[in-house]
Amino acid sequence: MNILITGGSGLLGQYLNIILSKENNILTLYNENTGNCNEFNSKKISLTGYSELNNLFSEFKPDAVIHTAAISRPELCDELPKEFVIDVNINSTIYLAELCEKYNSKLIFTSTDLVYDGNQGLMLKEDALLNPVSFYAETKIKSEEEIKKVFNNYIILRTSLLYGMGINHSVNNFHNMLLNFQENKKVKLFFDQYRTPLSLNNAAEIINDLLKLNLKNITINFGGRERVSRVELGEILCRTGKFENILIEKTSMYDIPNLHKVRDVSMNTDLLQSYGIRQNTIEEEIGRIMNNE
Repeated sequence: MNILITGGSGLLGQYLNIILSKENNILTLYNENTGNCNEFNSKKISLTGYSELNNLFSEFKPDAVIHTAAISRPELCDELPKEFVIDVNINSTIYLAELCEKYNSKLIFTSTDLVYDGNQGLMLKEDALLNPVSFYAETKIKSEEEIKKVFNNYIILRTSLLYGMGINHSVNNFHNMLLNFQENKKVKLFFDQYRTPLSLNNAAEIINDLLKLNLKNITINFGGRERVSRVELGEILCRTGKFENILIEKTSMYDIPNLHKVRDVSMNTDLLQSYGIRQNTIEEEIGRIMNNE
């Protein structure tokens, strides 16, 4: 299968490069950072370079496109010019959907769990109330809506908190937390924000499994099965990695100024599981991460 990956040098993209290249012919795209893309069939490109994208589709003829590229840090979306964020996060997604429709390619789009209302309860289903509190999440909802207008050969994945070790330049909160624990340094973690985290490695494996299924025109909660706070995620890491719990400094998200406050966007993933998909437990995945370390 010919698979085009956008955001190939990103946090998830580099894991997708590794896993999807084992059984498929991939073309992975990057912009500013190379990441591990130079180890695979890759191309430097701007997602707003529409003529170049059209030529790329014409030459590569992808069977599927995994669209992970975006300005994904909510605080960065607030700082950058609004028109630029819209162009990257929304307009380029619309154009990719149009190219997918033109070339008969499936589109897998990574949205976010932050589109949900964080105050309506726990373990939200796909039809739960949408109420984003950040401009970033607003761009994801708008992208979802626009994809649906273009064609029906899509899978929208409302992606939860992804954890694991970043590759090359990419890092995340979990990565930094583990490095601090290894140096016996304390880490501040929220006790009052809940999500259903999914490991980067498991996320890439699941996307690989979804590609083999004849699914389309569907929105899926893309997370783990366990509802945990940041503190509880840290406690599992301490238990698995044999670090001291006293390294965790419990704090409230309300203590952080200028943070978009999202209390609980834990997701029900019954739909994902109904396709025969198994999400590994957090303890299993952290064990795998520690073994690789």
